[in-house]
Amino acid sequence: MTPKDLARMLAEAADLMEVLGETGFRVNAYRKAARALERYEGELPELMAAGFDRLPGIGKGLAGALAEIVETGEFGYLEELRGQVPPGVAELFMVQGLGPKRIRALWQAGIDSLEELVRAAEEGRVAAMPGFGKKTQQALAEAARFALANLRRVHLPVGLEAARLLLADLEAAGIHAALAGSLRRRLETAGNVDLVARAAPEAVLAALGEHASEVRGGVVHGRLEGLPLRVFCATERDFGTALVRATGSESWVRALGELPVAPDEAGVFAALGRPPAPPCWREPEHLGLAPPARLVERRDLVGLVHLHTAYSDGSASLRTMAEAAIAEGYAYMVVSDHSQTAAYAGGLTLEDLERQWAEIDALNAELAPFRILKGIESDILPDGSLDYPDEVLARFDVVLGSLHSHLHLSPEEQTERLLRAVESPYLTVLAHPSGRLLLRRKGAEADWERVLARAAELGKIVEINANPWRLDLDWRLALAWRERLVFSIGPDAHAPEGYADVAYGLWMAQKAGLGPERVANTWPAERWLALREGV
Repeated sequence: MTPKDLARMLAEAADLMEVLGETGFRVNAYRKAARALERYEGELPELMAAGFDRLPGIGKGLAGALAEIVETGEFGYLEELRGQVPPGVAELFMVQGLGPKRIRALWQAGIDSLEELVRAAEEGRVAAMPGFGKKTQQALAEAARFALANLRRVHLPVGLEAARLLLADLEAAGIHAALAGSLRRRLETAGNVDLVARAAPEAVLAALGEHASEVRGGVVHGRLEGLPLRVFCATERDFGTALVRATGSESWVRALGELPVAPDEAGVFAALGRPPAPPCWREPEHLGLAPPARLVERRDLVGLVHLHTAYSDGSASLRTMAEAAIAEGYAYMVVSDHSQTAAYAGGLTLEDLERQWAEIDALNAELAPFRILKGIESDILPDGSLDYPDEVLARFDVVLGSLHSHLHLSPEEQTERLLRAVESPYLTVLAHPSGRLLLRRKGAEADWERVLARAAELGKIVEINANPWRLDLDWRLALAWRERLVFSIGPDAHAPEGYADVAYGLWMAQKAGLGPERVANTWPAERWLALREGV
C-alpha cells in the first residue's frame, strides 16, 4: 500500500458519500486529505511513524482511521459505502461528464444503470431534469454508450496484475504456465485472462481454487475480479503449439495454417519456415508484415520526455524528479508542466515560469552532465493556437502541444484546429494527440491522415503517451506511419513512480514496429535543442 492508494480510497469514499446525499465537513475532509496524500513525496512507513496528522488538512480523527487502514489492510467504512450504492449506479462514474452530484440526481430520478441512462436520454428524460439540458443529454448518451461498450474490459496493468496472481497460484502448485492472449500481445485493454499450463485440467482446477469453475474441452474456465479466465492445458510435447495458438489473434493464427506440434514457440516457427514473431506482432493489423529486425527497447532510451512537477499538478519537486531520472539511468529529462490556461491543473503563470527556469539553471549546474530541458505542455486552444504569447513560447527548449478540452468539436473543426497547432513554429511534440482516456473517453475525432501527414512534412514529433489510461497516439496509427514520422514515448509522469509507465509506451511502440531510429527518446539532448534553431 502507498500514500496514493490511500488517496484513491479517500477520494472514492468522498464520491460515494455525495452520491448518498452526505455533504459538508466529512466529505470536504476526505477530499482535502486525499489531495494531501496525493502530493506527499515520502514513503508510507515514515508517514506512519510521524503520524498522518503531520500533513496539512488531516486531523487526528482521520489520521487514526488511516493508520488503522494501513495496519489492517481494510477500510471498513468504504466497504460500507460501496454496499449502499447499487452496482449499476456505481458504474455511472464511468461516464465522462458525470460527478457524484449529477449521479445522485440521476439515481433519484430512477436512472440507476448505464443502460437506463442511455434509454432515458433517448426518451428525452435527462434533458428535462434541472441542471442538465439537451446538449448535456446528448453528450451523456454518447459517453454512456461508450462506457457500455467497454464495461467488461480492464486497462492493461489491471489485466497483467490479475494474470500475475493466477500464475503465482499455478507456480505454487508446481505447474509451469505462461501468459497468453491479448495480455501477452500487450493490447491496450483486456476482456479476459488467457494462460497456457503444462498440466492436466484437474490439476489446474485444484490449483486455482475459487477462481476456476469448470473444464470444457480441455480448457479450464473461471473468473478473477469479474474478468473471465481461460487456461489452455497442454503437455510438454505440445506446449509451444498451444502457446502460439492461445497468444495470437484469431485471424493471425488462422493465417499460419495447420500448426506443427512443438514443445516451444521457436520450434513451431522453425517447422513453419517463418521467422519468429514477437507476441506484440500478432494482431490482424500485422498480417502480411514481416516482423521488424529490431524493435526499440528500454536500453535505447536516454531521455525522459513529458513529466510534471509540483509547479503544476505533479506531486514531486523538480529536484526529486531529476534525481529519480538519474537513478533510472537517463541522461536528460524534458520537464513539461501545464500551461497557464490549465488553471485546474495548476498551470504556470509567467512568474511561475521564471522561477522554474531559475531552478532548472541551478540544478543543471549542480547535476551535470545530467540535463533538464525547459519544456511546457501547452494547451492547444479551441482555435488551434498554443497557450502563451509567441515571445514566451520562443524561450522554451521543447514545446509539447496537447488537447485537454473541446474534444467534441466536429471532425472537420478538430482537424483544422490540430493542423494550426502542428503548423506553429514553436510546437515540437504533438502530445497525446486525441486526448482519449481508455474505457472512459474516446477522444477527439479528426482526419488523422491529414494531421499526421502535415506533422511529417514539418518534422514534428508525435507522442505515444505511455500512461496506461491513455496510450495515445493509438499504436495502429503509429504502425501506419512508422516509416514517415518520428515518435516520442512520454510517461506523462506526475511522480517518480510514473517513470515506470515508459514500459507501456515501449510496448505500444513495439506493436507499431518502431526501431530506435524512429523514437526521439534515443536522441541526445543536443539534438532536441537543435530543433529550436532558427525558431
